[in-house]
Amino acid sequence: MAAFDIHANPEPRTRGALPYVIELQADLLSDLNTRLVAPFVPAQHYRGAVPRLNPVIDIEGEPHVLLVQQMAALPKRTLAAPALANAEAHRYDIIAAVDFLVTGI
Repeated sequence: MAAFDIHANPEPRTRGALPYVIELQADLLSDLNTRLVAPFVPAQHYRGAVPRLNPVIDIEGEPHVLLVQQMAALPKRTLAAPALANAEAHRYDIIAAVDFLVTGI
């Protein structure tokens, strides 16, 4: 498991609306038994995205909106390995979105 890995949403109750989650936690903290994640929603089902807060990333060929404002901690054991994809190429936009959420700048 690594930062920016994208996994299928392990929560059956929300998987239909939010099919994927991304790990946001630094690899340095991989010994913790939880992972900080944020969900994705298919872009066609989400209106009102704030570009700086909600980067759009293609997952399995479809655009998805990252809902940074819905970050949560999940038990590490619930995230399936291997990851479906990795969004390292979007690192700057993702970190900027988290920073915008926390600091407003």
